Amino acid sequence: MRTSPLVGTKAWFGPRRFGWGLGPRSPEGWILTALAVATSMIAAIRWPNRPIIRSVPVVLYLLVAILKGTSPGGPKEWRRLASQAT
Repeated sequence: MRTSPLVGTKAWFGPRRFGWGLGPRSPEGWILTALAVATSMIAAIRWPNRPIIRSVPVVLYLLVAILKGTSPGGPKEWRRLASQAT
């Protein structure tokens, strides 16, 4: 399992507590998530009949989450990471 991001040293996203995937773990990750939601809503209102334009914020968000996050995982990964930290 990858415990450091592909770009930079600080992970903005890490394994989720429930389910499987990545969730925000730092203020930068939360800010990016809020910006992605806001821009997606604006794009949906402004360009309702252009799905490609509406998908740009989501694709950019996923790209940054992959580059600035650790490996995705769920509760098992949290327990494994916690046992490695001690």
